[in-house]
Amino acid sequence: MCQRVIANTPKFLMFDLQKVEETEHMIFGADYILIRPKTSGCTLHLANTHYRLRACQLVLLAPFNPFRLTLETTRQHGATDCDVLHFRLNALGQTFVDSVQFKTIKNMLDESRRGLLFEGCQNNEIHALLDNMENTFEFSQVLNLLRLLENLSQLSPQRYLIDNSFEVSNIKRTENRVQMVQDYIAENLAESISVTVLAEKLHMADSTFSRFFHANLGITFRQYLIEQRVRQAARYLVSTDWTIARIGSEVGFSSLSNFNSKFKSLLGMTPRQYRSNHIDMRKDIESSRAVEGQLQKQLADVTLD
Repeated sequence: MCQRVIANTPKFLMFDLQKVEETEHMIFGADYILIRPKTSGCTLHLANTHYRLRACQLVLLAPFNPFRLTLETTRQHGATDCDVLHFRLNALGQTFVDSVQFKTIKNMLDESRRGLLFEGCQNNEIHALLDNMENTFEFSQVLNLLRLLENLSQLSPQRYLIDNSFEVSNIKRTENRVQMVQDYIAENLAESISVTVLAEKLHMADSTFSRFFHANLGITFRQYLIEQRVRQAARYLVSTDWTIARIGSEVGFSSLSNFNSKFKSLLGMTPRQYRSNHIDMRKDIESSRAVEGQLQKQLADVTLD
């Protein structure tokens, strides 16, 4: 039986199709969102406005577009039915995303910052593809996602839901804050990095920062920090002759035993075993794509404790 992929968990790398659940607060997610109401009664709250969606419409939102969905239940129509597809581009690789073949899709995704509404019979093929999607790691499902994005990029949106430049600016500011946090972590892995340190940089309370981080990156700050440290350690294990202890220290683990424990929980083997199994990858280290590809594969198979 195929393993299910769920958004907002460490295993989520590409896409997750799920039923809508109401939320009390606006969601600032790190994923692209494709909303498909299958019945009437679904209302999209987007920034300072709201839209009552009709069955078979499609709405595409970019990461960091603040949104919320509410559902109605009536005696006539019963419970509202609405699907939401979460997807990311990370797992496809930057070279592929920047390729000429992906350009039309990339342009559409850039436009989705303004909130794209599609409707009419032109959506029929997209609905058929969504009906056949399954949340598994099977490669056929990756092809389904790419086919869906390609077909959607050929359609003309009926309207843009976000025309206010102030709202777009707010979205961009959120995106910049997330990037600043990621850059700081990447550049200071050897240091003691805490919620308090980063919360101060964003002028937030610790609890506010923790919610902000989880909403935008889909995992907790602690989970993300451990994952980034293990990723960098894996690169050092392949690209250098440093001792295991030195590598653990270089990426910020407080002790060798802690390093071994966290590395094994995430990648399923000790640092020493990882180096031994991947030493032949050194010939490809100039581009580091072989290491990154192996890391992506292994991170898809093992959940952080």
